Formats: sequence, C-alpha cells, structure tokens
Amino acid sequence: MKTHELALMGLMVLSTGCIEAVRSSSRTQLSEKRSHLVLTGTADDAARRFSELFSKRGFQVTDRQKRKAGATLYVFKGQRAALTTVKGNRTIVSGTTDTVGSTFYVLLTPEGDATKAQLFGKPTLNGSEVCSDGSPAWVPECVEEVYTESTWDGREQMTGREEAETIRGLLLELELAASSGPGSPAVTAEAQATEPAQPACVASQLPEWKTASAIEKKKLLEKCREESKDEAQAVDSR
Repeated sequence: MKTHELALMGLMVLSTGCIEAVRSSSRTQLSEKRSHLVLTGTADDAARRFSELFSKRGFQVTDRQKRKAGATLYVFKGQRAALTTVKGNRTIVSGTTDTVGSTFYVLLTPEGDATKAQLFGKPTLNGSEVCSDGSPAWVPECVEEVYTESTWDGREQMTGREEAETIRGLLLELELAASSGPGSPAVTAEAQATEPAQPACVASQLPEWKTASAIEKKKLLEKCREESKDEAQAVDSR
C-alpha cells in the first residue's frame, strides 16, 4: 500500500466564518466494538506488527507508555495533507498553509497467550491533536482545543473519517493475512462486513450545502454530527 502523500490545495476564501472547535475522532465513524481485536503472541509481537502496518500508511511510532495490568500504549503520528488558504480582496491578498495529519493510539494488553489491541485515532492540525468527546479513558487528555473557521474546507479532512478508515483497513489487512504466527488475529470483536463504508450523513454531500450560508452550514454540520452519534449508539445496542 502506498504511504500518505502531502497534497497541496489552493483554497480562495473571500470572507471569514465563525470560529469553532474541532472535536472529532475515529469514534464518530467507527464504534469501539469495531476498533479492537485479539492477536496471538506477546504484546511485543503485536507492537512490531502494528508498527509495520502503520509505517506502510505513513505513520511512525513516536511514543510508548507503560500502563496498568501490564498494558502498553503506543502512539503513531503522521501528516496527511498541506492545505493553503488564500484570503483577500482586489488590493490585498494573503495566504496561510496548514498541515492536517493524524495521531493513532494503540493499547496492547496481555491476555494469557494472546494480546488484546484497542485502537483510537484523532485528526491533527499543524501538529496539535484535537480534543474529542469520545476519547477512551486510556487515551491521554488533550492539551487544548483546536479551532478553525466553520467554513474552512479543511474541516472536511478532520471529521475522523480518515482515521476510522485507516483503522478499519489496518484491522482488515490483519484478518486477511495468511500468517498464523505471532501477531496474527486470534479473535475479532465483530465481523467487519457489516460496518458501513461511510456515515449516512455527510454535510458537504447534502444538496443544500453548496448554496448554504455559513450559519446554515453550521446547522448542517451539527445535524450530521447528531445523526452519526445516533447511528453509533444504535449499532452498539444491537
């Protein structure tokens, strides 16, 4: 698989919108039950396997923390896109470039002869992780909120969708691997086939998005956010 490549996008913005915090994560798109599995072998075996798979996707291990019950938390980080925003009028034009990336947390907990792996991802902006309402207790607390203009096109890359797709693809690759040795799946939480490819409601894909004002776009984003939460709760209750 190819690693992530930085994409440079020129975005012309002639007016500013409201400033809003970004509070997304992989949990907004992928439930906890579908974000973990059990691997054969030790935690070190699992760590080496995850390091290999994340590295193929452009994310490198940056930290390792010991936790209770012999668990170990690994942190993987990488960049996904460089977005250039241009603002101005007929006389003055200025531009800024922001880097969007991802941080992934992998908690490895020994379970007899196997290792339980739990995954969670967050988008980052210029290296700063966003805060999230859905962060598990084992994920370190965020340092501070990350804000952007509500109408900034880059928010579409900070919905948690990319992180969820990376986790889903990584777990699927592990399940499809021919190997049966250390680091291969022993038990999966649930069949991945029933997981929808994407959330039912994506604000930018709604017909009214193109002609909506900044305030109307904010309402559409909030509407889809609530629908995504309802869908996740419905799946978890099954």
